[in-house]
Amino acid sequence: MDGYEEGGSYKSFLPISEKRLTQKIPIFPELTIMLTGHGNKKSYLHKLGLIDKRMCPCEEEEQTVDHLIFKCKKLRNQREEIIRQIKNTGCKWPATNETLMNNYQNFFLNLLSL
Repeated sequence: MDGYEEGGSYKSFLPISEKRLTQKIPIFPELTIMLTGHGNKKSYLHKLGLIDKRMCPCEEEEQTVDHLIFKCKKLRNQREEIIRQIKNTGCKWPATNETLMNNYQNFFLNLLSL
């Protein structure tokens, strides 16, 4: 999923419309970037024609929201911490984007330091 189809990334984090309308979501730029797939991610900036390359600084693949959450080697420490937290609550990794949104919003703050 590249997050560019209408609401694609957002819907993976908040798939149920009725729940979205009643859910209190803290508003901060880092979370908005992750939910929409827009912002300072190279894949998005490349799509807009603002940069030439969409590769992540880790040089493994295109810098997308899913790459940052699940694969980026530069974010290994942050990911290992959230995996530990998730497993300590009895959940499994990889977690869905919806689970991350509902239970681990602070995780997104750490991912956007790249």
